Amino acid sequence: MKICFVTTGDIKDIATSKRAFGLAGPLVDMGWEVHIVLEDASENRKRAEIECSSAIQFHYFQKCSFFREIKEKNKIIKAIKPDYIYICAFVIRNIVHPNISAKYIVEHSELQSKIYNVSFKRRAISFILEYYSVLYAQGLICASRYLVNEFECKEKKIKSSTPILYLPYAFTPDLYKEIRPELLPSTFKELSKKKNFIFLGSITDNYGAYTMLEAFNLLKGKEKDIRLILLGNGKDYYSGLEYIKEKGLEDTVLMPGFIEEEDISRYFSIAYAFISPMNDTIQDWARCPSKLYMYLPFRKPVITCNIGEPPIVLGKSGFYYKPGSALEMSKSVTKLLNYEEEYEAVDPKLHTWAARSSELDNWIRNTLDKKTEQ
Repeated sequence: MKICFVTTGDIKDIATSKRAFGLAGPLVDMGWEVHIVLEDASENRKRAEIECSSAIQFHYFQKCSFFREIKEKNKIIKAIKPDYIYICAFVIRNIVHPNISAKYIVEHSELQSKIYNVSFKRRAISFILEYYSVLYAQGLICASRYLVNEFECKEKKIKSSTPILYLPYAFTPDLYKEIRPELLPSTFKELSKKKNFIFLGSITDNYGAYTMLEAFNLLKGKEKDIRLILLGNGKDYYSGLEYIKEKGLEDTVLMPGFIEEEDISRYFSIAYAFISPMNDTIQDWARCPSKLYMYLPFRKPVITCNIGEPPIVLGKSGFYYKPGSALEMSKSVTKLLNYEEEYEAVDPKLHTWAARSSELDNWIRNTLDKKTEQ
């Protein structure tokens, strides 16, 4: 069978194409013919080369207006003639109609109509698109349990019965694996002399940047030989550097900025624990924090909140704090430092892209196809 993933934008800014990159290789191994439609951006090409095999067929289009982009995608998909068209994000630029008999699968990875720091107009458009996706698609993919419940409610309201699959994000074992200490570059060997608490993601207040900085400021002088490493960039990156200087945290916090893909496993290999902040908002209940799955293969504790997906994935192995509270996060760090029991990590094999691909393949064959044949 033939599947075509439809994406939009540069992966640096719009991360929804991660799903296509993750699922593509395992699906090829299972006998699928896989195509991915991508904007012609340098980071997209780089990630495609790193994450995907030569068996996957890429189709690039130039950055352009949304009308032109849809037209180009329709042309590409019509030439491919896939059995399934997988829409990685249901935005206007991805609403294709190539006039072929393919079945449409739409993925939802967040609830954009409930993101309140954007304009009312944008939320209203998202609200309409969320309902339209139920009518447009033959199958829906939801990246969180919250989204599954949300779209089941939407279906009831419009008397639809579109099949829904709960399919969280995952990780690629070949890309994220622990590196033995003796094989690390000297810079990382030096960093490993402290107990490193690592975060990877956007350095913004909305993603918990200041909660983490304030928590480690509270721990300064109380807990020795600990370090917070914030990996990534974002709108609060430079103000975060100013905070570090103002509070004298240069020996306690490291913010190297954007890091290359090949350095992620090096940093993760020197982690004592990871941090995945969450907020008690509909946005965070609905989203699936993809970085959480990248932490799993390193089998280290994760400090997070009892919000949305993290407790579903981590269960009793998670170290939870009250969302938004730097004081509670600092207490979780102290609790972890004093933890004397043997840590039982989540089995990472349950959360690989190969495992997700198997679930998708089974759902398409035994649920989606049977439903559409009726």
